Amino acid sequence: MSIGTFAVDGGDTVLGELRTYGENPSAFLVVSEGNEYFTVAGRHGVIPYRDTGGHLHQSAGVIASHDGQEPLLRAFTEFAGERRRRIVATRLRRPEAELFSRCGFTVNQAGSSYSVYLPEFRLGGPRLAELRLAVSQAWQAGVEVAEKVAYEDIGAGPGAAESADGRRVFAGRIGNEVVASLTCLPVFGTRPGWLHHTAHRVPGAPEGALEAVNLEAVRVFAAEEAQWLHLGFTPFAGLCAQYELGSASVLAARLLRLAAERGEWRHAAAGRLAYQRIWDPHLVQPGYLAWQGRAAAGALGELLRLAKSPWRTP
Repeated sequence: MSIGTFAVDGGDTVLGELRTYGENPSAFLVVSEGNEYFTVAGRHGVIPYRDTGGHLHQSAGVIASHDGQEPLLRAFTEFAGERRRRIVATRLRRPEAELFSRCGFTVNQAGSSYSVYLPEFRLGGPRLAELRLAVSQAWQAGVEVAEKVAYEDIGAGPGAAESADGRRVFAGRIGNEVVASLTCLPVFGTRPGWLHHTAHRVPGAPEGALEAVNLEAVRVFAAEEAQWLHLGFTPFAGLCAQYELGSASVLAARLLRLAAERGEWRHAAAGRLAYQRIWDPHLVQPGYLAWQGRAAAGALGELLRLAKSPWRTP
């Protein structure tokens, strides 16, 4: 078996595999600086990973055909062993969690992801009353929303626009000032559409500014007949014993639930969850964390890093 890894500059090779095999809504996130990609000669598919020194951190599962996923993951496991690394995987959906479980990993539910089915999204009705109120406040304050805003306009820094292939950016302005912005990434597979990636709301922006920006994105995507807007994975959200697999660690499950109830990062996760729920998502799915052997501490560390990540600022 001939194996190899490569780093991607433009990401064309990985993007091709994503379009063909990508199922995880977070899969586009793997096309980023610093990632490497594991491959096996003669086989389609890649496994994105990041070498953190003690672990190989893998996110969003194996990008391969259904039949090719398990052989590729087992080869990656051998590769990690040769490098004296343990594999830690985050943002796994249920099918990916089951795959990792079959390959000998400990797998625990670590949160939930939320998605809106655009053909059935309607702004009316009592379940979206809070959203309507928030958007109305933004409109009354003079927020106007448009797409195709240069990255430099929203504070991403010089040169950021060159790395924005495939991304969609929406921004809300009052006059010439951007007060809120949203970046969306493409999603492929059986639930194609867009991923709500990062959002920014400047200090002092009117209430509802970010909701107004996201609503415009929903309208644009729906008009384009996109199917889904995936609001993303929230660590520690929706933990439930019924979602655990047979390979789950009882101790890890207790620690995760304790962190969800008392951890200092629960406030950030709660804010993210409240924002996702205001959209009355049509689909809620458990998300999983997987690790090898004694890599539980590294796995939990990666989850905490995700919990603290600036999904929305400030």
